[in-house]
Amino acid sequence: MASIDIIEELHKRIGSKQVPKIDPNTQAPIENEISSTDIRSAIIPAVLVGFYKHTRNEEDAAKLMIEEGNNATLENLFGDGKDKIIKSIAGYSGVSEIYAEEQMKNTVSVTKDILIEDNKEVDGKTVSNFFTDQRSNILKHLPAELNLGELMNDASIDDRTNKMEGPMSGIMHTIEKVFSSTK
Repeated sequence: MASIDIIEELHKRIGSKQVPKIDPNTQAPIENEISSTDIRSAIIPAVLVGFYKHTRNEEDAAKLMIEEGNNATLENLFGDGKDKIIKSIAGYSGVSEIYAEEQMKNTVSVTKDILIEDNKEVDGKTVSNFFTDQRSNILKHLPAELNLGELMNDASIDDRTNKMEGPMSGIMHTIEKVFSSTK
């Protein structure tokens, strides 16, 4: 698998504004970054967190890729919390829940396309490893106001240390990858 930045690739393909990184200290978009209230600055990292969470084992990762229909994929990515997550994204972005859901479905579709185009063979192991490698990058862009960790019952998603950068943080994120990779 080629080493791509999935956030940047989605930003280019969807035609959104650049997705800002989040300052780990203030939990706000980093100054000089593009407006954080663009709906895609919430949807892109949120959908990718859903992919990450549900690709921790190869079987689930493979199912996500062969699943027909992006609504079914949203159900699998977010389970019973799907409607709450849609509502959170809509509220954050100031759009209707229907619009937010449609944009999420589109992001799921484009994400799958990117994975298929970027890999010779898209299987559970490839997808799982891809999202393991992208985890820290995704979380650096996730707005805290979405409360996605709480909505997905995983406090580590909203942990500020996931948004930190620098040499020591880089080492720690590398160690995280080793322990979170699938076997």
